[in-house]
Amino acid sequence: MAFDQAVATWALEHYLGLAEAEPEPVGYDDARAREVVGRYDNDAMHLDIAADGVRLTLAVEIKPEIRAAAGVEVPPDLPPAECGFLAADGDEYIVTEGGLKGQRGYFGRDENGSIVSIDLAGRPFRRV
Repeated sequence: MAFDQAVATWALEHYLGLAEAEPEPVGYDDARAREVVGRYDNDAMHLDIAADGVRLTLAVEIKPEIRAAAGVEVPPDLPPAECGFLAADGDEYIVTEGGLKGQRGYFGRDENGSIVSIDLAGRPFRRV
């Protein structure tokens, strides 16, 4: 995933002269962080969003039953990595460190405005 992004970025810059600036998240906001903190699941993985009062982090764990049934070596879980919102009032975020650095996604809301899901690189996770 990171390799693919690096190759695409290099090709766009060297062959077309297009350089995309890395998006920077807005500063940490404890109220917004508390709104999204929690565990999210899909059929194969758990995604944990945590806050420590200074930063927001995202960790990914392959479910043990998936790992056990795989029959082949599965990539390691990804430890907590810093992430942040891309706008002061939006639900888009970016991972700023670790194995998912540069990945973007967004939080999904229900009709009442409550956070109910997260999308990570096109993979949806439901809030548990």
